[in-house]
Amino acid sequence: MKSMQPSLKTMCVSHLKDVDGCVCAAIIRSAIKANFMLTNYGNITTCFSKIRQNYDHVYICDLGLNENHIKSINRVRQFAEVTYIDHHQLDPNLIDTLQGLGVDVIHDTHDCASVLTFQLFHKLLPHEAGILPCYSAISDRLEQGPQAQALLNQYDRDFVLFETMLLTYAIEKADIIFKKRVVNQLAKLNYPHQIKDVSVLALEQLSKITALRQDLPLKAKALHNLTYIEMPGESLGSIANLLLDVCNADVSVSYNHDPIKTHSDLSIRGKSHMQIDLGTLTSVIAKQLGGFGGGHALASGARVPSDKVMDFIKSLDFHISQMTKK
Repeated sequence: MKSMQPSLKTMCVSHLKDVDGCVCAAIIRSAIKANFMLTNYGNITTCFSKIRQNYDHVYICDLGLNENHIKSINRVRQFAEVTYIDHHQLDPNLIDTLQGLGVDVIHDTHDCASVLTFQLFHKLLPHEAGILPCYSAISDRLEQGPQAQALLNQYDRDFVLFETMLLTYAIEKADIIFKKRVVNQLAKLNYPHQIKDVSVLALEQLSKITALRQDLPLKAKALHNLTYIEMPGESLGSIANLLLDVCNADVSVSYNHDPIKTHSDLSIRGKSHMQIDLGTLTSVIAKQLGGFGGGHALASGARVPSDKVMDFIKSLDFHISQMTKK
């Protein structure tokens, strides 16, 4: 890897949807003044296509890559170094392929991507920058990660918890323009409560969630092992998390269905006592249905053809039955 010097010829491509992805971009921008792009899983290839030869190093953060992205990454590797930092479950063959292309892969499922990113750049950052990955570790429910624990022990926990909740709810509510502004402000080491409109958006999102707590049990449907709901225009991960709570579900699925598009996105969550690997299961089922997916043992996502959504949900329900048989 080249020396990590400040350079506007460096690009960070990071996850759009949550605190972890935004904080990864903020850490790298703070450390080396890098440019950044935020994207979701479904638009990774489009995002890569915008990276031209004026960049000499590209960091990819918190984006669960799959074999569909290899061609795009290989194109970028012709003119730039590539470092991939992630904590999602990955196919070992994919890691081998990426490394064969000369990609520097930093991968660990025990800590969030922001913690891994901070460990790479911490020598270039002041002490207070260590609070940034703490936000992600809590928001991603990975505060028990070995490196996250060490970081969290350095800061006042109540302060970090409060700032994390403001940031989490605000990002759930925010559009991409606001998220970019948040990344820039975090890179300057401003606390979430100091960033204009973060508190306002967080309270708006909290009010929406309060209403959803009443509505979801009335609208959700259940199969044998999971509860599901269609929720266009909402944060699917937040809805899936809420379903576990308000519907007392062991596994939940939220999805959107846009009749204009040919695909639908799904978010899947499971309770901690479930002895299943949703990340692997989601990947296998989505691929069988002509889509893609993946994630963590108890939190995953998928994109499948719109006419295959119920096939996905029913297949997931069936596989959970098979895996939980005593």
